[in-house]
Amino acid sequence: PPSSFGARLRSIRESRELSQSDLAREAGMQPSAIAYFEADRRKPSFDNVRALAKALQVSADYLLGTGAVATAFRDEQKLSAKDRDFI
Repeated sequence: PPSSFGARLRSIRESRELSQSDLAREAGMQPSAIAYFEADRRKPSFDNVRALAKALQVSADYLLGTGAVATAFRDEQKLSAKDRDFI
C-alpha cells in the first residue's frame, strides 16, 4: 500500500476514477490543494482530512494510514477530544 498521505490520497482518488478537480469540488477545496497534498508538499488540516475522507467515502483512519495519526496533519494539538477520537 502507498506509504505517504499524498500517495494514498492519489491512489484512492484514482480508484474512484475522480480527477483532482472532481475531488476538490466534492470536498469543497481548490484543485491546487489536492495537487499539493498528493505531491506531499503540504499536509492537510484536520478539517481537510475529514472533508477528503467524506468525499472519497473512506474513513479518516484509512486515508491517513495506520500509525500516521500523530503526524499526519497540521495543528493536531488544537483538536478536541471528540475530534481525536474520530481520528
